[in-house]
Amino acid sequence: MLTLSIETSDYVGGVALIRDGWPAAEVVLAGKETHSRRLMVIIKWLMQRLGADWSDIDLLAVSLGPGSFTGLRIGLSTAKGLAFALGLPLIGVSTLDALASHVIACKGDFVCPVLDARKSQVYTALYQIRSSGELEKISPCQSIFPEELAAFVPYGQRVLLLGGGLLLYQDVFVHGLGDRAVIVPAHMAHVRAASVGILAELRWQKDRRPDDFKTLKPIYVRPSEAEAKKLALQESIL
Repeated sequence: MLTLSIETSDYVGGVALIRDGWPAAEVVLAGKETHSRRLMVIIKWLMQRLGADWSDIDLLAVSLGPGSFTGLRIGLSTAKGLAFALGLPLIGVSTLDALASHVIACKGDFVCPVLDARKSQVYTALYQIRSSGELEKISPCQSIFPEELAAFVPYGQRVLLLGGGLLLYQDVFVHGLGDRAVIVPAHMAHVRAASVGILAELRWQKDRRPDDFKTLKPIYVRPSEAEAKKLALQESIL
């Protein structure tokens, strides 16, 4: 099985090819050039380097967010276009789910990915390691102020923190959580297209139910700036 995976939720994005649960090839995209200008170029280059043709692809995977509104729209529109053109199943994966999957921890540990949400907030969700070793999501994706994180995490077990939000608010998180806070190394801080693809393959193998690419939407968590202004205008009129 060969899965083409796209991750564009942040300025550091990526494209990966996953073969039967293992990364076969991956490119990390960073820099000032927008995802819209480089995404398809990188996809084609990566497939050529691996010697893969479009007919070899069995599944498409894409990160849904939360993250950059523009980046998510670019990634999802590209994935939808490929799904339509190639007639392939498409699976969307939460950005925070993919990031949390980087961590191997002990039973009972909490895993808390944090991403910069702008406006002095972070996107986050809470996960816990069960006795089976599996990672269970115990809260939905949401945006909170960094000072609220300590209250967001139940007291007791240690908390493994990772993600770009640490670059801005690590001191705030550690101050609130105290000795329970464990900072995951920086090389695991960015969401990887490979992680998105592996989670998509696992879901596909479990139920063989793709997402409807016509209705699949990004996970924005909160309204965009334009939507917020529109809502505020409507409320002022009322």
